[in-house]
Amino acid sequence: MSMASPHAPVRDRLLRFWLRRLRHQTYRHALQAAVNLKVLQRVTAGEDAPVRYAPGHKSEVFLRGGLRRKLRLEMIACLAFNGDEEDEVFGKKTDTLIGPDDDEEGADAEQVKELLIAVHDAVEPALAAEIATILMLGDAAAHSGHSLTDLYALLSRPRPVVALEGAVPGFERCCSHLLRRGILLPRPLTMIPVDRITLDWAAPSVMRPYSPRLTILIESSYEISRRDVARGLQHAPTTGLPLLAIADHPDLLPERLVQSADLRLSCNPLSPALLKEVARHVIGAADDLDMLDAVSPEDCSTLSLDDLLWCIRPGMSGSEVLKRLQAKIAQPPEKHSAQSKKSARNAPSSHSRTADTGGELIQPAAPDDENALRVEALSGYGEAAEWAIALKNDLVLWREGQLEWQDMITRLLLHGPPGTGKTTFAKALANSLQLPLLATSVSTWLEPSALGEVLQRVRETFEEAERHRPIVLFIDEINGFGTRGGHKDRDSSYWNSFINKALELLDGAVAREGVVIVGATNKPELLDRALVRAGRLETHIEIPLPDTKSLSGILRHHLKRHLPIEGAEIEQLLRIARRANGMSGADIEKLVREARQRSRREDRAVTLHDVEARIKNRLPQLDDGLRYRFAVHEAGHVVARTLTGVAEVELVTIEGSDGRPYTQSTFHPDVMHHEEGRKSLIWSYVAGRAAEEVVVGRPTLGAGGGPQSDLAQATALAFSLEASVGVGARQPFVYRSPDTWEDALASDLELRARVSRRLDEAYAEALALVRQNVRGIKIVAEALLEHGTLEGEPLARVLEKVRQCAMMRDEMQPTHDAVPATRKNLRCLDSGSVEADSAMRTSDSG
Repeated sequence: MSMASPHAPVRDRLLRFWLRRLRHQTYRHALQAAVNLKVLQRVTAGEDAPVRYAPGHKSEVFLRGGLRRKLRLEMIACLAFNGDEEDEVFGKKTDTLIGPDDDEEGADAEQVKELLIAVHDAVEPALAAEIATILMLGDAAAHSGHSLTDLYALLSRPRPVVALEGAVPGFERCCSHLLRRGILLPRPLTMIPVDRITLDWAAPSVMRPYSPRLTILIESSYEISRRDVARGLQHAPTTGLPLLAIADHPDLLPERLVQSADLRLSCNPLSPALLKEVARHVIGAADDLDMLDAVSPEDCSTLSLDDLLWCIRPGMSGSEVLKRLQAKIAQPPEKHSAQSKKSARNAPSSHSRTADTGGELIQPAAPDDENALRVEALSGYGEAAEWAIALKNDLVLWREGQLEWQDMITRLLLHGPPGTGKTTFAKALANSLQLPLLATSVSTWLEPSALGEVLQRVRETFEEAERHRPIVLFIDEINGFGTRGGHKDRDSSYWNSFINKALELLDGAVAREGVVIVGATNKPELLDRALVRAGRLETHIEIPLPDTKSLSGILRHHLKRHLPIEGAEIEQLLRIARRANGMSGADIEKLVREARQRSRREDRAVTLHDVEARIKNRLPQLDDGLRYRFAVHEAGHVVARTLTGVAEVELVTIEGSDGRPYTQSTFHPDVMHHEEGRKSLIWSYVAGRAAEEVVVGRPTLGAGGGPQSDLAQATALAFSLEASVGVGARQPFVYRSPDTWEDALASDLELRARVSRRLDEAYAEALALVRQNVRGIKIVAEALLEHGTLEGEPLARVLEKVRQCAMMRDEMQPTHDAVPATRKNLRCLDSGSVEADSAMRTSDSG
């Protein structure tokens, strides 16, 4: 460091001023920390009187020692707040008003003095990076050729332009921090990034604050696009605010700004002399610091201010500092080129500040964090989990340079009912891939309302993702885009511009290497078709409500930290999962939280019985008679679908999460291609009502009601046979959309009569089928009464008993009127022959 005499007075006075302010602020935070710890209390004689201190309630404990570490931690907390807000933040009222009869000098003056000395001794020196920044700025100001009077005059102009150029990584961040804290200037600066400046800032309401507290800021590591910097600089003079530019290297600042700067301070690189001076201020070991001369100027140029934070700390000796500096210098240099694909592939970028997009940047959990969510451990995600695992394997190849980004499948649209865990999947994906997650939503983009600001926020989101790549960008509520042309005329221009900007940024033709994009919605049918085409959100995966196996895994996940599940508890967990069918992952999480809350109130550990009790409380209480009717109704559906072969029954329950019994089946696709298949499907829908009539003697109203009820589904199928698929009794080739069946039946009496006739015939067939299989229906109903829900192996055993009963019936009655339209029979319809079940069995066995 140069210590030339012509510059020494300027440098020395600036350094004394800055270091004194730094020490004073640190000591002020220490006093506040002591007040918070009740070591001291503030007393005052009035509003304009100076603040004095008195011993606090815990002063004796402090003087006996042992609270230095706690005081240091309290000081760190104080640094997050400023001024009078500190007392409110910590929730302590610390001011005591001195009355007229109080002795202001006090008998405890010696104790106060002793306490203040103890607090002062507990204050640690400033950080090495802060000291180094102050020393570099002092040298730069001295070598600028300006006197202190000149510097003051330049900074006192109404709207000065100042450029601070460092020569060491980390200078920009540390210098900005010192300016915001009010160390380098008499008052703290409130800074506005240059890319936030638009013509709107010229409004009088914005120009009111003319003080130096407001400053337009350009920081090089912020990586603002050149277009935004140019636009901001164009509008900056209209604001009447000072303009400040800070960079770690002179080449990073716009040339136009540097040329017009009123004050330009260029700092020299780190040097052995500067390292010695930093060490003297931090560790105070002046006697053994000459050994730092062993660090050459060339070696100093490889260090950053962050390196100084690690290598020069209070309590060290000169030899320790030298050892750490040499170890840091010996490390291979890191590549900082933004254009280097290799650096982008091997580590996610990190920045001290990012654009104000409204999104949340979440770093991935540590690889050894056992409690972190990961896709590999999630239940119920099926195809989405497979996609994530494949992407994880591809990322390994991409990082090694063996796979190009455009050859990977990195754009996903997740859709499904609310609460199925789409956001949870995004967080787990980021942890599995070990990538940061930038989470935002369309509603967040729309918060500014004004079109220009909305479009800017959308663009900034993608730019922020690129700055942190490789990264996962998660966009929730993506159906908020809407569709072009789906809005009123006065709004169409706004929405079309918004959607077009999103489509432009999502386009696969735009280079977004290192950005995995995941969109989520509950309503995929509302998305613009251009948004979900190939090249944009091209992979579409539905996350359905979890089945019993998935619910069991979700329950186990939320309980694993509180309750080990093993042995007999596994069967209880499966029983709970069966009763929770129809719930989402979010419902299960809430259920476990409620169970844990109950156990905490009773001061005991949570159990599976607590969880089961919460599910029972959610279900309506049914009397035995109605529960039996529900079981018989669902048994009718199960038997009809099983014996006709129109569907594979996967689950049947009389304890749905909303109190609704239902049967979940997968219908064979060939059923819908034949008239007999659709007829059998109609039988299966009305078989529940038929079972009630035959077994119980009188049906309930459960077959009808809503648009998804049994009668509604059967009516829609009967309508399609008469009006949509060309097999109607009258005018078969006149097509009517099956979606309009309710309006068509209300207006066409003759069509309604034909549809009604088909339904009557189907119900008669269903009654015949039920009468022939009463024993099988009772087997299913009894199992439902016992278990509540049948799925997996228990359901398979029950269905096998139903088939055996049907076989015994056929052997006793080899001929009967109803020939079930099994899946094999339906395939034989094209050749004009339908085989009876007995013939099929003979053929299959032979």
